[in-house]
Amino acid sequence: MRSPAYRIVVAILIVIAFSGISVLLAARPLGGESKTFDIKARQYAYDPPVIKVSRGDTVHIHLSSLDVVHGFHLEGHGIDAEIYPAKPLIRLRDESQKSGFREVEEIVFTADKVGKFRYRCSHTCGYLHPFMQGEFIVGPNYPFRAGIGAAIGVFFAAVVLFSSKGRVLDSEKEENGKR
Repeated sequence: MRSPAYRIVVAILIVIAFSGISVLLAARPLGGESKTFDIKARQYAYDPPVIKVSRGDTVHIHLSSLDVVHGFHLEGHGIDAEIYPAKPLIRLRDESQKSGFREVEEIVFTADKVGKFRYRCSHTCGYLHPFMQGEFIVGPNYPFRAGIGAAIGVFFAAVVLFSSKGRVLDSEKEENGKR
C-alpha cells in the first residue's frame, strides 16, 4: 500500500511532466494574434523605438515619414522598404527574392523567429543616419501551452490521488469487516 506522501509526489511529477511537455511542443510556431503597428520615421528616430510581439503573431506595419525619405530594414526577416514623406504607399522589397521594389500599403509577415532584431534606416537621411534604429523583439509563445499542460497534469494528478484514496478506503472497510 502506498503512503499519502508517495501519491502527492507522483501527482506533482505528473503536473510537472505535462507542463514540460507543453513547453517543448511550443518550440513550433502556433497561430498567434494579429498585431498592427504605426511606425513614424523622422530624422533620426523611429516612433515607437521598440516593438514587442510573440512568436507566431501576424505583424502588420504601417510606415510613414514625417520629414525626408527614410528606409526601413528589419534584420533577420529580409524586409527592406523605402518611405516617402506625405505618400501613403511604401516601396517594399523582399531581400530573399532579389527582386525590385513594389508599392504596398503595409508590411505583413509572421514573426516566426524568437529573438531581438534591429530595424534601421536603410536610406541615408542625414548626418546621424547610422543611429536611426529600433528594436523588434519576438518573445516565445509558450505560456498558453504550459498552462494547458499544467491543467491536464492537475486533472491526471487528481485522478491518481482520488482513485487510489478510494481503494484505500475500500480495503480499510474490508479489513474492519473481517474483525
